[in-house]
Amino acid sequence: MNFDLVVCGVGGQGVLTMAGVIDHAVHEAGLQLKQSEVHGMAQRGGAVSAFVRLSDHAVASDLIAQGCAQMILSVEPMEALRYTPLLRPDGWIVTDITPMLNVDNYPSLPDLYKVLFSAPRLVALDAARLAHKAGSIKVQNTVMLGAAAMHLPLSGEFFENQLRHLFGRKGDRIVSANLNAFRMGDAASRFAAALLQAGVASEVVSRAVARLGFEPKPVATELVAQWHQRLMQPDAAAIAAKIFAAEEAYTPDAVTQGL
Repeated sequence: MNFDLVVCGVGGQGVLTMAGVIDHAVHEAGLQLKQSEVHGMAQRGGAVSAFVRLSDHAVASDLIAQGCAQMILSVEPMEALRYTPLLRPDGWIVTDITPMLNVDNYPSLPDLYKVLFSAPRLVALDAARLAHKAGSIKVQNTVMLGAAAMHLPLSGEFFENQLRHLFGRKGDRIVSANLNAFRMGDAASRFAAALLQAGVASEVVSRAVARLGFEPKPVATELVAQWHQRLMQPDAAAIAAKIFAAEEAYTPDAVTQGL
């Protein structure tokens, strides 16, 4: 088993903290890894990334070749697109849609989202909104870690163990916020994957899932089935656009209320 992962974002977003949690979870699971880091000009909002290579045998190199990464995990949407040349054709992009507007020529958000949402295997989340709901705006990166977890080759329990260990000294409130954030991200990712597997168009799934207010538990199977039925209708793209543009997050049970 081999799994190549690119973790990326902007300085101050917790990219290397996220990579560190993955590293320790991998060790706890009995797997091997190598990791490289690029810190960039982190204090000035520069790009930060880590290449994480997981395996059940010794890993010879920490570099990921073009077209070989199974996942790009990002806490910034433009940074996610930066690394797409490294992604395999069947790879996943898991990204926050919250932009870090730190350059003068940052692309317009409609143009950025149009490109991003064209990816066939995408989990795109409003991690800032979910983090606030989880109990702390600072746990955006943990939301995204949760969204990536189901696609990584180890159980989510290992990640939760590491979050408890890492944040335990900061008190129960911080631990709880991180666990809630992780579980919200996981719920969103499983919901998106179920809809994609059932045949809902990727762009429709991406725009709808990005703005839903998930709970820190899986979405009920019956609700997933109702969303599938609703998003297979001719007006699905318009419904997804409506959800994406809403100022307040829809809840997953909105589909039962005549959406």
